[in-house]
Amino acid sequence: MLMPYREHRVVAVSSEQMFDLIADVERYPEFLPLMRKALIVRRDASAYETQQTLALGMLIYQFRTRTELNRPHAIRVTSADWAFRRFKIDWSFTPTPEGHCRVDFALDCKIRTLWLNPFNDVLIAQMGLTMIDAFVARARQLNPRISGIAPNTSAG
Repeated sequence: MLMPYREHRVVAVSSEQMFDLIADVERYPEFLPLMRKALIVRRDASAYETQQTLALGMLIYQFRTRTELNRPHAIRVTSADWAFRRFKIDWSFTPTPEGHCRVDFALDCKIRTLWLNPFNDVLIAQMGLTMIDAFVARARQLNPRISGIAPNTSAG
């Protein structure tokens, strides 16, 4: 079983920049594959709730998440929405001696839809990899002076 999906990368931006990029959920539809809509519906000092819409081919999933912010160290996203048996994303951001950011990512998700259950682990692994790649590409796009990323240091 592949759950939870875990990966880490070193990105040539500061931890604060990477934190801000990932915390800016309403911009996700601009660059995150499958994400069609993300709207913050409630916010407090260190957290927010978001209504999100994902499109998987002809399937449209709308769900809510709660995001807890510990700037600039960590972000935790959870959902108690009916679409998931469990849903948790953990991001952590650690500065490197070179001034870059080590991003640790963990996605633990179990889809409730019965006919998708046999594909759950594959879908989640693909979603995790796609998310990481999209955020790294977005960091490069927003910071054109950076030379790129350190070698992929993925961990399964």
